[in-house]
Parts: sequence; C-alpha cells; structure tokens
Amino acid sequence: MNKKHILLLSLCMVFVLTLTSGVMAQSASTHLKIGYSTWVGYGPLFIAQEKGYFTEAGLEVELVKVEDPKDRFVALAGGQLDGLVTTLDTMSQYWNEETPYRAILGLDESSGGDGIVVSSGITSVEDLKGKKIGVNVGSVSQFFLEYVLKEHNMTDADVQLVKMKQGDVPAALASNQIDAGVTWEPHLSKSVDNGATLLVSSKETPGLIVDILVMRDNVLTDNPTVGTALVNAWYKAVDYENANPDDGAALMQQGLGGFYEKPDDIKADLAGVTLFDEARNKEFFSGTDTGSATATLQFAIDFYTSLNIITTPVDTAKLIDASYVGPMEEATPEATPAS
Repeated sequence: MNKKHILLLSLCMVFVLTLTSGVMAQSASTHLKIGYSTWVGYGPLFIAQEKGYFTEAGLEVELVKVEDPKDRFVALAGGQLDGLVTTLDTMSQYWNEETPYRAILGLDESSGGDGIVVSSGITSVEDLKGKKIGVNVGSVSQFFLEYVLKEHNMTDADVQLVKMKQGDVPAALASNQIDAGVTWEPHLSKSVDNGATLLVSSKETPGLIVDILVMRDNVLTDNPTVGTALVNAWYKAVDYENANPDDGAALMQQGLGGFYEKPDDIKADLAGVTLFDEARNKEFFSGTDTGSATATLQFAIDFYTSLNIITTPVDTAKLIDASYVGPMEEATPEATPAS
C-alpha cells in the first residue's frame, strides 16, 4: 500500500470517527437525578422508567429516594438533585433567589389519601383542643392540619404538636403516645386497622394537596428540551396506568417498594388519589381560579406567611412555569343566535 492510499485511508477513518462521535453526542441521554418519597402518586415515574418513556425522550433519569421533604430541598439547593417531587404548598416554604426552581408539572391530587386519625373519645375537630397531635412539622401534613383547624376557628396554639414522621403515626397512636395524628396512606389505613378513627380526610378539601414536579431553573435553561421530555414521559406513564391498571400497579409497586408489598396495596391507595394526565395539567396550570396551581400556591404562601414559616415575600410567578404542560385550550366562542 503506497503513501497515497495510506493517507486516503487515514482521512476516511478520521471522517468516520468524527461522524460517529457526532451521532453519539446527539444521541447521548441527559442524566437527571430526581428525588422522591414513597407515595403512590409518584408511582408513574417508575412506569416511565420501566417502559422506556424517559429513554425515548433522550433522558436517563435516576430516581433517588429521599423521604423527608426538607432533605430533598437541601439536596436540590446543593446540586445533588436536579429535580424533585413534592406538594405545591411544601415548595413554597423553601424557595429563594439564590437557588431558584420551578414547578413544571402536576402529578396528582390527594382526594382522600391524607387525613387526621384519632383515638377513641375524639369525635370532632373541636375535640382536638388540648390534645397531642403527631405531625411532621413543616410538611404537607402540618399544612393540612392547620387548614382544618382554621376552618373550625382554631390554630395550632389550641393543640399540642408532637414532631414525628408520617410513618410513625400508627404506632404512636396505638401506644397512646399521642391522641391524634396527621398522615397519609397507607399509614391512614394502618392506623384505622389498629383501632383509630379517621376524623377528616383530604376528600373534604379538594384541590388543597397537589403533588408537582420541581426542577432547578439552571437545569431547565441549560437543557431546553428537558422540561417537555419529562412532561411527555409522565403523560405516557399515566395513560399506560389508566389503560393497564394491573400491570401499572405492579410496576409502581416494584419501583416504590417500602410499605407497598403487593400491587393491591397500590390499587388501594390509588382510590384516594387522582393522577394528573395532560388534560388535567392544562386545566390545573391555566387561570387563577380556586383549584388552579396559582390559587393553591398563593393560598399556601399566605398561610405559611401568617404562621411565620415563610418570612420573605414569595412570588407565585417565579415558582410556576406552565410552558411545559402543552398549549392551553382556547375557549370556544359562543355561537351567535340566529336572528
């Protein structure tokens, strides 16, 4: 082989390697770490992972279990997480200008999955006065409790708050360490099975507890396609669960694990949850009426500000980004009556 052939072959190899590396760069997945806790409403994330919906969208998503919401937000601010799932009200407590983030997707609404369980002798919210109530202070459980108390002209000054995690409520209630507890499924049902009574649930407070996907601002701006990719993968996962409830429950149970020991446990908790599909997201993120993302978030901000949990102004416009859920439906003009 002469020098001319060797040179030509070398150029061809360089071209092939350059082309290959370019294709690989274009097809490389964006790696994301998203923090979650064990909650049935987050289950479709595992469907999206197992069915390849994230991969199809060019994402490599690592789901990281961080049960305490406070720890999730610390990890988000520190860059250990790119995003997280939490409730809309909880998000309002941790936002700051130095490490901004946005809610880009609604995941689910608690419609009976959260509640207050009580020991015998307590039959009304007013009966909670002076009683020990187990609650994860600073979490959505406290938000729910404070809202219920306010609706009955009471505040947390009228009760004795006992700090504990949601999963500790059933045992603490059964051993009489507390008189009541605020928690979510499956701990609600476990408490009832142990002899407690469900006093009030999120079924009576529609639109109050909504889970959302939060992403750091810089992750979204540095990767312009990431937000839409995550949203579309979620839509596919929810559609799959709706069309294949048995397999969907199995995939969610395998992913969430923990106290979800079998698919039927998932199905039981889904009875108290409404998963958000594309249509529900567009409805949730549009407008400012009661039940919308903006209205619910503003209520939470005002509520936590009144409790001095939020001490600096928080602007809803900086925390909510409706641009990823898809184009909003325009109202259909009313037909003009024939003359």
